[in-house]
Amino acid sequence: MFTINVFKRTDLKSPTWQYDVRSGGKRRRKSGFRTKKEAQLAAQELVNKLDNGVEMDNNTTFKDYFARWMDINNKHKLSYGQYDWYRRALNIFVHQFGADKQLRHITKQDYQLLLNRYGEGRTDESVRKVHGCLAPALRDAVYDGLLNKDPTYKIQINGTEKAQSEAEKFITINQYLRLIEHFKGKSELSYVLLYLIAITGARFSEINNLKWEDLNKKIGIIHLPGTKTDTSARDVEVNQKDIEYVKRALSTHPRRIDGYLFKLSNKAVSNSMMRSQDKVGIPQDEQVTIYGLRHTHCSYLLSKGIAIEYISKRLGHSNIGTTLNIYSHLLDEYKQEQGEKVRDIFAEI
Repeated sequence: MFTINVFKRTDLKSPTWQYDVRSGGKRRRKSGFRTKKEAQLAAQELVNKLDNGVEMDNNTTFKDYFARWMDINNKHKLSYGQYDWYRRALNIFVHQFGADKQLRHITKQDYQLLLNRYGEGRTDESVRKVHGCLAPALRDAVYDGLLNKDPTYKIQINGTEKAQSEAEKFITINQYLRLIEHFKGKSELSYVLLYLIAITGARFSEINNLKWEDLNKKIGIIHLPGTKTDTSARDVEVNQKDIEYVKRALSTHPRRIDGYLFKLSNKAVSNSMMRSQDKVGIPQDEQVTIYGLRHTHCSYLLSKGIAIEYISKRLGHSNIGTTLNIYSHLLDEYKQEQGEKVRDIFAEI
């Protein structure tokens, strides 16, 4: 049973509103609210968290708080890959400071040290992902009164490794075509999904969100629902034989009642991607992630003389500038090839 009292503090130089929440012999209070309504909302949020099992006191460990914070904020409903980053971030924290590190003892220096040590041998992007998982929980802890200051304030991201360039995310055309044949020879859903990414250049999430009607919109058309921008929902031209192959492959699996074709975890499909590259003889140091299929799809179309304007729309980019920026190095190679053709043309005059 909770008792909530909200009142205005007039004993301060600048009067503010304060809440006082009591339950089970414990008292929790916080001031500094500009209005009575703000204090009431904050008090109710605190009660809701306590009702959900977040018992907060000065001895709360970060490990316990973070686990409960993930549960309250429905992080378990995220995709496997996204949720795994939160679990990984917690493990990184525990490895650095131990499972008994109390929230109230976390300082800005502690947090910066954590990111600096994790950043050794990693890129800024990897450090930023860990920071993006831990920082919101720490800021909520400040709001909950368990931390006096925000330890993430003006934090610096210092990875020591250079991020992989876009050029390094490609495989050769020959490797790409071998992968497509390998995917087509497998019956598991993860390989069918990879096959669709390879022939459409779509993002993983776009193919993973396909429904049956998306395969049946028109002859030779796959509708991609899009997930990233307002323009990313689009129709992509493919060979009708490819659509028929996909339908046959899917027919060997039970049909989902929600209409989706796949809904697989990124991890499961990534594992199939890595195994496939091993099978077709792509060396470990040349292998790419699922996203590399999308990039190589673009490279393949450019090599066949397909206009960049069409490729941009096919990839679901919001504007052609995005495409030009990502694939500038490929376009330079393409321009060189076209330049040689122009020389040959004028040499005949």
